[in-house]
Amino acid sequence: MLAVRAALAPVMRPRGEARGARVPVRAATEPEDANPSSSFTNADAFTALGALKSTENPFASRPRAPSAPSPTTSGAIIGFTKPGVDVASLPSTRDADVVLKRFDDTQRKESTSHALTACTKPALAQSTRALASRASRVMLGVCASDAAEGLSTLKSWTSELGLPRGKLHGMDRDGVPIDPPKGAVFIKYNSLSGDAYISGYGGDYRGVLFTPELADAAFRQYGYLPLDALR
Repeated sequence: MLAVRAALAPVMRPRGEARGARVPVRAATEPEDANPSSSFTNADAFTALGALKSTENPFASRPRAPSAPSPTTSGAIIGFTKPGVDVASLPSTRDADVVLKRFDDTQRKESTSHALTACTKPALAQSTRALASRASRVMLGVCASDAAEGLSTLKSWTSELGLPRGKLHGMDRDGVPIDPPKGAVFIKYNSLSGDAYISGYGGDYRGVLFTPELADAAFRQYGYLPLDALR
């Protein structure tokens, strides 16, 4: 049974930077509209999810044991990979950064289609896997046209990156299942708990905001990567 967290806060509005002609320009702090319930802010986007406990119901799908990340000598978990992936074959952190930043820059200046010409999906997928394999935490922000597309994307990304699955919040009220949000949705995910939270989304962006945290403490956030970048 999925537990609702209707009052979870703060929620994240996906990063708002100028895009190509296919995506409207929004300032980072500009609300989506006058309705506070549909506004998103970047500050402390995933703090609420960090304290949630994972459960045995991974995103209302078949239970799946998460891959076992490699522990460090300090006991912290570092690295997420899908079983069977040859980590040694993945790009270096520097090369992965170059590919993902090139995609970001091209997408902002031109469009997503131009960005996919500059950086093909296989290159994006390998670069994303490379950074996840060296991360102590991975956060995802999924902007999708509807709940079905959003949840399918979330399942795909957590599976392909070997991320843990916890509980999905926002699909029931006091233990009673409710219909998913109508129209576009935003799903935020935090690997610390494996939990995700789904809510309605009033913006026009579509894609995945990928935020891996590595040992060098450099801030990395890429997107919006194509929803099907890892498929």
